[in-house]
Amino acid sequence: MQTSPHLQTVPVVRTTDLTEVSESMLDRDVAGLSDSINQACLGEADLVPYRVRQALNHALDAKTSARLVEQVLALPHSTQSYTRHILHADPAGMFTVVALRWDANQASPVHAHYTWCAYRVLRGELTESHFEWDRSVEQAYLFNRVARSAGQSVCGHGGMDFIHRLGNEHEQTAVSIHVYGIDSARISSHVNRKLAVKLEVQA
Repeated sequence: MQTSPHLQTVPVVRTTDLTEVSESMLDRDVAGLSDSINQACLGEADLVPYRVRQALNHALDAKTSARLVEQVLALPHSTQSYTRHILHADPAGMFTVVALRWDANQASPVHAHYTWCAYRVLRGELTESHFEWDRSVEQAYLFNRVARSAGQSVCGHGGMDFIHRLGNEHEQTAVSIHVYGIDSARISSHVNRKLAVKLEVQA
């Protein structure tokens, strides 16, 4: 079994910062979510990504998600890669919230994270491929693929135990919301750790 040969992984991702105004898009469209994430970040470190995931699930019901998706889809986007829009930057630098737009056949590179993360699919369906890191050859091996449809959420800690790839294998544009435990100034350089990979599923 292999990942779809049609997915386009492009290393350059357009990032739009929407936090230059007095009120972030997140605060405008999803009242209270940034405060809930802030409270989650102040708890026990091992539980932070799980608590942030709970905050996303609690705040983003179908109606709220649809409203946020409508706003994200109206923003400029790249036709060459998935597009990342910064929705909220925590003033203290504890976390950054971004929306990702995935047009058909767009995908991320295979990566681990330098920081904890949590995400929720708001529209469409993404395919999440999971990888295991083989330290002996410094390579990641594909072992599983899972469909993530609208309403599903995932979280994980930084490090090599959570290696994945997200991609849209469908014609409908997908939108997801992601929270990373890092300040917005480093969102393009200190979130994803790209890895060498072997795409065949290991027996």
